[in-house]
Amino acid sequence: MVLESLEQVTIPEEAAIDKAVTENHVTQPNVSEVTRDAAARELPAFFYTAMEQVARDEGFTTGQYTIDTEDGSSKGDGFIGELFRAYLTEGDRREAYLCKIPPLNEARRQQFETMEIFEREVLMYNKLLPLMFAYQEAKGVSREDGFFSIPKCYHAHYDGQSAEAIIVMEDLRLNHYSMFNKDKPVDYEHARLTMEQLGRYHAVSLAMKHDRPEQFEQFKMLDSMKESMSPEHPFIVMLQKTTRDAMETLEPHEARERNKMQKLLNGMLADVDRYANFELAEPYAVLGHGDCWINNMMYRYKNGTPEHIVLLDWQVARYCSPILDLAYFIFCCTDEEFRRRHYDEMMSIYYNSLATLLEKLGHSPQEVFPRTAFLRQLRQYGRFGLMLAVFLVPMLCTRNEDLPDMNATAEMFRDTDNVDIAIYTKHTNQSAYRKRMRAVIRDTVRYGYI
Repeated sequence: MVLESLEQVTIPEEAAIDKAVTENHVTQPNVSEVTRDAAARELPAFFYTAMEQVARDEGFTTGQYTIDTEDGSSKGDGFIGELFRAYLTEGDRREAYLCKIPPLNEARRQQFETMEIFEREVLMYNKLLPLMFAYQEAKGVSREDGFFSIPKCYHAHYDGQSAEAIIVMEDLRLNHYSMFNKDKPVDYEHARLTMEQLGRYHAVSLAMKHDRPEQFEQFKMLDSMKESMSPEHPFIVMLQKTTRDAMETLEPHEARERNKMQKLLNGMLADVDRYANFELAEPYAVLGHGDCWINNMMYRYKNGTPEHIVLLDWQVARYCSPILDLAYFIFCCTDEEFRRRHYDEMMSIYYNSLATLLEKLGHSPQEVFPRTAFLRQLRQYGRFGLMLAVFLVPMLCTRNEDLPDMNATAEMFRDTDNVDIAIYTKHTNQSAYRKRMRAVIRDTVRYGYI
């Protein structure tokens, strides 16, 4: 599932970033130039209740501030929620916040089961991520050495009975963060930073599982895919369709790859079940991010080079093999040339980062997650990246402006379970898609994952 992401806005201080870097970034108008569409829509009452709480927490004077809103995302940024910016203003003070709520469109909210997904992300921000941070701090791990790379969350609320959910976060662009352009394969420095942070993130789970087993039980969230086991489920139907499309990108002489893809298609339900069964990954299962593609990350730059990363969108976090996050990112967000040059190095960067933090947390990597076990998990779960790629690569090869209007599409499918993936990909750049998809299949075969 592709989840929403923050809009990329070029801020004045970033104007000095050199051309080579800006070409890899999606640029949007400055804040003052953004059309204020959100204000024209009627926002739910719980939004104002949440912002009033934020105002109190941040020291605004009751009755003396105003709340203004504007759109916070671009077309194609996501399926699951509405993103907009909220401004609290009192006198000369003006603070910006990024807000995320379930879709205002009822059909879209139902199609993507957004309330259950928001419940999971609110739990992550309110409880699980803070517990991970407190654990590291208790172990004396600094913010520079541990995993703390998430946006600051000012308020997170979920109420299933009243269908209310909201997350209020810092607006990272004001701290000079921006996104990598999803249309381009990720380069070395962005991939290196990502693999390092994933290694740290997974290390905390492995250490907490040993040090605080009772507390860690609440981290064992089931994979939402467990509810997608039926062959008739729309997600499975779409996955099978995109897998067949992926097979058609192969050259006529690639019979071996085609045969392996057919076996993958035939065993898809069993694979989905295996990915969702965390017990098969024990004792190495971790709390995974769940949606590790490039639009769920923002980077801060120094002299044109990314120096820090923040992970966004925790809506499908689940307890699983750590390989699911790695395979998702490496196969969906890099290209064939990158993997030929750096695949083994990226795996080493990930494992060394994980091992380093495990040691800082007082554990031996060879006891908690030996390198041999890591390589074995790679072989067992590596093809998860292919399963996600057949779904995501067509959209990566489609310009944002050519993606469908999500509200209109949801309305179209309101009364049917037959969700046609072609609606989302009819404007895909076929040449780019065929090249990139074929390379993912070839590499998955080359590494022995299928």
